[in-house]
Amino acid sequence: MVWEQLQTEQENIYLQLKKLNKLQLKDKTLEGQIEKSEHEIKVYTEQLNRIKEKLEHLESFSFINLYRNLTGKQDEIQEEETGKAAALELKINEAKLMKQDLLKDLQNIKQELNQFNEEQLKRQLEMIILKKESWIKENQPEKAQQLQQLEESELHCKNLLIEIEEAKSAGEEALNQLYNALDSLQTASSYSTWDTFLGGGLLATYLKHEKLDESESKIHNAQIALQRFKNELLDIEELDAKNLEVTTDGFVKFADYFFDDIFSAWSIHSKISSSKEQITRVTGDVRNTLNKLKKKQEIVDKEQLIISDKKNAILNITK
Repeated sequence: MVWEQLQTEQENIYLQLKKLNKLQLKDKTLEGQIEKSEHEIKVYTEQLNRIKEKLEHLESFSFINLYRNLTGKQDEIQEEETGKAAALELKINEAKLMKQDLLKDLQNIKQELNQFNEEQLKRQLEMIILKKESWIKENQPEKAQQLQQLEESELHCKNLLIEIEEAKSAGEEALNQLYNALDSLQTASSYSTWDTFLGGGLLATYLKHEKLDESESKIHNAQIALQRFKNELLDIEELDAKNLEVTTDGFVKFADYFFDDIFSAWSIHSKISSSKEQITRVTGDVRNTLNKLKKKQEIVDKEQLIISDKKNAILNITK
């Protein structure tokens, strides 16, 4: 049937244009996120340089420094400042990793964008719409407006279902990475308890920091996965923001909190415990959002079936 063929062609072009719009939005969003990471690197580096200057000053001779050495304060100050410097290095490393991953995402987006010819797609869509309008006038003029509205709603549903499926996929990946980070922190927590409270010695200290290094990597993987999930949710404009909002900003900045004072033996255990609590909370947020996406998907599926039945009822008259 001519109408069904035209409708299939229109649907294909419509979804391509929607995909293009989505990629353009992601391109802009990622550029902003990369700029934010670059700003963080700059700020942390400036803070680190100030601490380096302070440490150099502590090592130079002065009567104040001499007095601090005699009273035992010099080592305490150096230890505190060195710990702050090490924490800032970790933050800089995390910001650089985030920038690196975001740049990869941006490169992939731009490669996809190069595959589209927006003007050509728009011209093709206009031609198909003109053909459909001509067909309607000849075959079913009294039903034209109703048919057009139904088909617009149907295309809207199909596009929304695609967006929901992509968001669900990103959410599942975020959950997997959160679970990995939680498992890693759990292991680090065990060594931290052994070392800090039970006097585990050099072996426990070594294993603890080895596991903390592993946790740092897992935490970053979870952060970038959550960022990608949030970016996918931005594409679902039709859904209620309050129903879909995932409060992940605290976790995306989780490394900042986790790395602060992390080199103090007595703080490591408490920070790991707090971090585990944060991950558990965010995991719950992601699961709740995935459940809402699933429910919305079911609603849209039903809407699409109803629309399809109504459209077929009109078209069957002309067959």
